[in-house]
Amino acid sequence: MVLKLPPPAGRDEEQALKPERGGYWANVRRFSRNARLYLVHVIGMDLIHGTWEVLFNLYLLELGFGIEFIGLRLAVMGVAGAVASVPMGRLSDRIGRKAGFILGDGGGALMALVQILSANPVVLLVAPAISAMFGALHHVTESPFMGENSERRERVHLFSVSDGLRTLSAMAGSLMAGFLPLWLAGQLQIEKVTAYRYAVFIGIALWFLSLIPALMLKRHVPREVAEARREASKAKAKNPRRGLRKLFANVRNPQIIGKFLLIEALLSLGAGFVLPLMNVFFREGIRAHEHEIGLTFAGGSLFLALGAFLAPFVAERLGKVMSIFWTRLAAVPFILLIGLSPDLATPATVVSLAGFAYILRTTLFNLANPVAEAFQMELLHPLERATATGLEATLGRIMMAVGGFLGAQLMALGDFRTPFFVMAALYLGGTLLFWVFFRGMER
Repeated sequence: MVLKLPPPAGRDEEQALKPERGGYWANVRRFSRNARLYLVHVIGMDLIHGTWEVLFNLYLLELGFGIEFIGLRLAVMGVAGAVASVPMGRLSDRIGRKAGFILGDGGGALMALVQILSANPVVLLVAPAISAMFGALHHVTESPFMGENSERRERVHLFSVSDGLRTLSAMAGSLMAGFLPLWLAGQLQIEKVTAYRYAVFIGIALWFLSLIPALMLKRHVPREVAEARREASKAKAKNPRRGLRKLFANVRNPQIIGKFLLIEALLSLGAGFVLPLMNVFFREGIRAHEHEIGLTFAGGSLFLALGAFLAPFVAERLGKVMSIFWTRLAAVPFILLIGLSPDLATPATVVSLAGFAYILRTTLFNLANPVAEAFQMELLHPLERATATGLEATLGRIMMAVGGFLGAQLMALGDFRTPFFVMAALYLGGTLLFWVFFRGMER
């Protein structure tokens, strides 16, 4: 049997798809200067996110706000982020990835400071809406930036290391949130609300410091993006577009984007029923203490980080599509276990059981995220990546807002079980659709 070798250009292209010799660390060492600075940036940025996720809803409950108000805030944030996502994708293309990070993260830190300093209901509804818009700018900038600052053979590794480091930062923030307020309250003899605020102040300070490496990023336009922009410029000169046609002018693969959007809608709706309210479930549903909640969230972050670092190995063994499918599918039973934990455990052990299930769900489902992000960037045209990310964020935030509002209403009525059943069903549907849509598109 004689093998016909492809022409030299084909060999080069095929070779570019293969990992370099040396494996995992060889690909990590190949990260560009911009990619390394970005990794430093996300460490500080996600530290406050970890603190915020544990503390802020507890802070609102301590101020006397009900779960219904928390659900309303989630809905407002979701709608604001959804409305802003597509325009922010266009803005990110226009001002560049560096400016997108600085403006998005700097504005988000300022809005976090406004919220933690206020107990006014109006401020606590308006500020998170503005914060969600800044967050949308960061979100739609992130994946295109990593796609543009990495070669295809190292892309999964960059997404994986990024997810791992940001998750470890969130874990540190969760630990800080679980123990620092209690320590501050005891040392300074202050009320719990004030202790919550002081703990968040420390996180916000680190958030601002994380802007330093973002300021050091250099402008980088890879060849594929430059060529795509020249192509788009010629097309625009021949056929100028206005209105909505101009907003979506960069879209080249509407069917692929539509499939990702449908999957995102199901997953985000399911997540909204539970994830933004997970600390409320632990506090009100199973009566966990702050340090138990902090330890649980930190444990989830630790194992999620380990999973993110291992994602390239899983993708190499199973392939991108099947690794995404199997890890997401394996997480579904643990979603149900969290919701059923009050019925399956004694009051003394319920926090341990729910925490164990939470950690496994978080690890398994999110292990696929860096692989999924890299896979999506590979399928999309360079010019449509930010727009597609914006569309996905828009739909995802709307669905998350709807789920958060409905989940909060159920929990306010004392039903802490149904939201987990809904989440499990929607996660299962989204995972099966992903397999149906993309099982033949591994290469």
